[in-house]
Amino acid sequence: MIIIHACLLLGAIILAARLGGIGVGLAGGLGMGIAVFGLGLPPGDIPVSVILIIMSVILALSVMQQAGGMSYMVNVAERMLRNHPRHINILAPATTFILTTLAGTGYTAMSVLNVIQQVAKENGVRPSQPLSSAVVASQIAITASPISAATAAMYVVVEQMGVGFGTALSVIMPAALFGVIVASFIASRQGCELKDDPIYQERVEKGLVNFTPEQQKQQAPTLEAKRSVWLFLAGVVFIVALLLFKPMLGHDLGSRDIIVIVMLLVSFLTAMVCKVPLTSIKKAPIFADGAESLVVILGIVWLSATIIGIHIPSIEAVAGSVLEQYPALLAVVFFGTSALLFSQGATSALLIPIAASLNVEPSTILASFVAVSALYMTNIYPTTAFAIATDDTGSFLSRRWNGSYIVNHPFFLPGMLGIAAAVPFGFVLANLFV
Repeated sequence: MIIIHACLLLGAIILAARLGGIGVGLAGGLGMGIAVFGLGLPPGDIPVSVILIIMSVILALSVMQQAGGMSYMVNVAERMLRNHPRHINILAPATTFILTTLAGTGYTAMSVLNVIQQVAKENGVRPSQPLSSAVVASQIAITASPISAATAAMYVVVEQMGVGFGTALSVIMPAALFGVIVASFIASRQGCELKDDPIYQERVEKGLVNFTPEQQKQQAPTLEAKRSVWLFLAGVVFIVALLLFKPMLGHDLGSRDIIVIVMLLVSFLTAMVCKVPLTSIKKAPIFADGAESLVVILGIVWLSATIIGIHIPSIEAVAGSVLEQYPALLAVVFFGTSALLFSQGATSALLIPIAASLNVEPSTILASFVAVSALYMTNIYPTTAFAIATDDTGSFLSRRWNGSYIVNHPFFLPGMLGIAAAVPFGFVLANLFV
C-alpha cells in the first residue's frame, strides 16, 4: 500500500505544479478525497498554527495597504533607486530584500520592478541584471523575514525542539543575506553590455524602447499612510522582542499565540487610527493573495500529513539514517519541493514537521531552511514573469536568456548559486549558535 500512497501524493504534487496558485490547494483537496474516502486513510493533522499565523499577518498587511502604507514604503524605495542610479545592481536586490523581510511577502517586489528597469536602461545597465537579482533577493528574503509564512511554519516546529527565536534568527537571516549577495554578484555578470546587444539595438531603431520615465504620482504620503507603516513595524518589533527575550521576560506564550494576538491588535489600531473603512479591508489585493495561500497550505500540507503520517516509522528507518549521514540532502529536498509547489510557506509547512519527526537535528533544519526559495527555477512564477514583461529593451529575449529550455533564463544561475552558497554558510552558523 505504501507505493499506492506515495503515487497518490506524488501525483497530487505534480498536478499542483501544473495548476499553480490556488490550484495547488485544490489538488490537495482531490488527493484528500481519494485518500480518505477511497483508500480509507485517517485524516492527518491540519496545520492549524501556520494557517492562523498567515491569516493574522495578512489581515494586518491588508489594513496597512488600505491605509496607504504599502504605497508609502514603495515610494521610499523608488526615491532611493532614482537618487543612486549608478549602484542599481546593488540597490535593486537590497531594496526588494528589505521590503520582503519587513512585509513577509515577496509580492512587494513587483511594485518596484518597473522602476528598476527604467533606472537601469537610462544608465546603460542591462535591465535583466538588476531585475534578476531583485527577484531572487525578494524570494530568498522570505526565509529571513520573522513574520513570513515560511518562517512561522519553521519556527513552530523548531521551537518545540528547544531552539530560541534569537538562535533561529542568528542562522537564517545571515544565511539569506549571504545568498542574496552571491546571487547579486552572479546576476551583475550575466549577459553582454546593453549597448552591444543586437536585440536591444534593433528595438531602439524600431522605437520600441521607452527612454522617458513614466510619470510618477507626486502625491505627498498622507499622515495615515506613515502611521500605518510605523504601527505595523512596531508590531513586528514587539513580536521579535517577546520571542527574543522570552527567558528574561518570563512568559510562556508560544510563537503562534504571540504573532496572532499582536497582528490582530495592530490591525485594530491601524484601522482606528488611520481611519480605514472596515468594508474595504477584504478588497485589498494582499487579502486575496493571502486567502489563496491559506487554501494552498490547507490542501497540499494536509494531504502530506495524512499520507506520510501513517508511514513515519518506515520512512524514519530509511530516511533517518541517510539524513544523519548526509544532512545537506535536506536542503536538496527543500529546493526541489519548493520548485514544484511555487510556495515557500507550503514547502516549509509540508516538510519541516516531517524532518522533525525523522529526528533531524534542528541545526540541520535551520541551515537548510534558505533552500525553500527555489521559486525562480522556471521563469513562470508571477514575480519573474512580471520582471520579464516590464522590460522593453529585449534583454530577456535572446535565445540564451528567454527560458525556451526551461533553465536558460537570467534567474536560474543567481538563484542556484545563491542558495548553494547560503546553505553551507548556514551550516557554519548553525554549528556556532545552535
